[in-house]
Amino acid sequence: MNAIVKTFRGPDPRTALDAVRSALGEEAIILKTREVGGFFGRKQIEITATHSGRGEPSSSYTGRGEPSSMGGAIDLESEVASLRRIVEQLRAEVRSSKAEPRITAGRSADGLAPAAAALVRRLVERGGEPTIVDELVRAAARTASGYGEREIGESLRDGLRRHLAPALPPWQGEGRRVIALVGPPGVGKTTTIAKIAARALLESKLKVALVTVDTYRIGAREHISRYGEIMGVPTHLARDQAGLREAIAAEKDAQLVLIDTAGRSDPAALQAQAHLLKAAPEAEQHLVLSAATGGRELRAVVRRFKSRGVGRIIFTKLDEADGPAGVLSVASELTCPVSCVTDGQKVPDDVHPATSPLLIDLVMGKGD
Repeated sequence: MNAIVKTFRGPDPRTALDAVRSALGEEAIILKTREVGGFFGRKQIEITATHSGRGEPSSSYTGRGEPSSMGGAIDLESEVASLRRIVEQLRAEVRSSKAEPRITAGRSADGLAPAAAALVRRLVERGGEPTIVDELVRAAARTASGYGEREIGESLRDGLRRHLAPALPPWQGEGRRVIALVGPPGVGKTTTIAKIAARALLESKLKVALVTVDTYRIGAREHISRYGEIMGVPTHLARDQAGLREAIAAEKDAQLVLIDTAGRSDPAALQAQAHLLKAAPEAEQHLVLSAATGGRELRAVVRRFKSRGVGRIIFTKLDEADGPAGVLSVASELTCPVSCVTDGQKVPDDVHPATSPLLIDLVMGKGD
């Protein structure tokens, strides 16, 4: 009987050998083995085999086969050894393939891809607290569409849109609004009130009234009264709950009433201020924070104020901020939207609505 010589291919040795057995039976003799194909993941094992002549080959095999020449004496032991080497090579490639995502992504010892690690470094350099930045970037990397900086950066931007959500600015909206600006000393609350009032008058054409409850700082009343005179809006001083209620009631026609508070951070003063503001339960409390303050310090401030009824955030002094990504520390402590930002001393030019692009640029830098 003429020898039947066929060539079989499979993605791995087992599949190729199964094809040989299926076509030529258990007595098949392997003539030649080799790897064929291209790059990793596309290589195949090619086995050339013949029927031993001691039995009939199976007729059930419908796979690929092709004629081949014997081409000389057959060393079965050598072919088996060759096949074993191929198997070991494939096992090594499989082990490499399991590590491939880490290698391709270039993950570092802490599990971050180079692009993610670069984002962490950049945000830390921009003032972000390392632990907060690391957590945000890791979350972004898990949901990113790829391992590159563009993909992880876009995923991070999506996260920041939720982390630093914008709110309607104080000078916009329907109906009457009573807004109290609270916060530590030196963040620019009184100047911010003047900017907001001017925007409300010039842009939104609202009727505005100003109230100060700051009886602690010398010249506080004169300061806000001067702004009131320049803009032609009424101003009031409230020393206690009764005075605050009277001032708000006196301006019942005002569409926007802005309340300036003392810049105090000690617990007793904060408690007294919270008690005073209970006379205006309708008031929105906007926590004013300087973007030029470090992340750790911002977190400490937020912790002191967040149980006092704060519902919005205002970031000031963006123009002075060397590490503006520190604002991420605020959002990690207080889940309140940002109503506006300021970036200079000009009234009303240097106050702006908070938008997602603006807040993201604040953290990541423009054009990133």
